[in-house]
Amino acid sequence: MLAFTAPREGGDGFDAYHRLYSVGADVERTDGPFHARVHIRRFQRMVLYERDLGGLLHRRDPRRVGRDGFDHLVLHLLLDGDLAAGPPGAEHRLRPGEIMLVNTAQPHWTRVGRARLLSVALAREIVEPAVGALDALHGAVLPGAAAGLLRDFLLSLVRRADNLPDVAVEGAADTATELLGLGLKAATAAPVARRVSAAAARPLRRTRAEAYVDTHLLDPRLDAATVAAGIGTSRSRLYEDFADEGGVARYVQRRRLERLRDALRRPGETRSASTLAFACGFIDESHSNRAFRAAFGVPPGRYRSIVHRARLDRSDHGPIESVFERWISELY
Repeated sequence: MLAFTAPREGGDGFDAYHRLYSVGADVERTDGPFHARVHIRRFQRMVLYERDLGGLLHRRDPRRVGRDGFDHLVLHLLLDGDLAAGPPGAEHRLRPGEIMLVNTAQPHWTRVGRARLLSVALAREIVEPAVGALDALHGAVLPGAAAGLLRDFLLSLVRRADNLPDVAVEGAADTATELLGLGLKAATAAPVARRVSAAAARPLRRTRAEAYVDTHLLDPRLDAATVAAGIGTSRSRLYEDFADEGGVARYVQRRRLERLRDALRRPGETRSASTLAFACGFIDESHSNRAFRAAFGVPPGRYRSIVHRARLDRSDHGPIESVFERWISELY
């Protein structure tokens, strides 16, 4: 377990907290008094945070999302206090007992006045087979009635975490994911209790188009006309669905860049950056290099070197932020 405490009164501790959370978010102080108590526990394919926080804003803007390559699901369970979170423009002020779902591969922020909460980071590979694509879940809120079983499990996990047998540690993520699936079904089956943000209720057409793009991403001929024909809609309607991306072509490029970034991060991948770019659907190496640098701040080869060096530096010994970074990196 990792533990961090900054006092409610006297001293400050914000700089140390900022270093800890710089692994995954840009952190700012708000007008309220700052305090932080954090316990972080690692399970197989899951990280559990027990937090008592105040006076903080955590932000992940598009550039930050692109740079660090996070690609997992986070659940925020509010126990008590004041917490607002969600995608930009679709924020939600949580009530105690509610759970917000956040896809770390998309922009979002969390503002804490004073709150006690449990947060759970789950690997995409175990979540999507059970509950569906993370993009569709981003910003969704499970009401208290639908979140009850998952809430009780997480609270029990915190109480018993230090004495769990290995088999329970290995199975905790699967259990959490199964209970999340039950909660989502309960929320869908009970309209009176359903509370889902506008960002989470994306049109079916957009979801189908994204699935089509991911399936055909390696085809260099993939364009708006191909996608529109593939899902049976018009190009103009499809452009409206992807207006926030600047159009289908920009979305296709972003997904190819993300696929290239993931390949460059992959341990044991020995193919050159240019070979990987072609394998991700790019047809021009100089274009892919320029686009990658514009999206992630460095060219592909440099990005691979940075990730490789950081992986060598990570261990379960040393500063708390280094250990925390390693635990999160194991999720993707």
